[in-house]
Amino acid sequence: MKTIQRVIEIPLSELQSEDAKQHWNDYNENQCILCGKKVGKNPKMIHYLTNGNIVSWEGEDIENSQGFFPVGSECAKKLIIQFAF
Repeated sequence: MKTIQRVIEIPLSELQSEDAKQHWNDYNENQCILCGKKVGKNPKMIHYLTNGNIVSWEGEDIENSQGFFPVGSECAKKLIIQFAF
């Protein structure tokens, strides 16, 4: 039996801290996409789209994907739906 996963998108800006929004241009691969703080060795990852949304889809075969960005463990706990992989 094949299961169907419903893909949900949420605007990243609704979840980001003000500091992360203000310093988005200075972002690097060692920072949490939600709060801007440095992430640990094995961060969770969030799938980010070109429309500014994060998506609840782990596969890379989704239209307008910008790839996966790190999210810290504390921020990952705050997500209501499974967005961190």
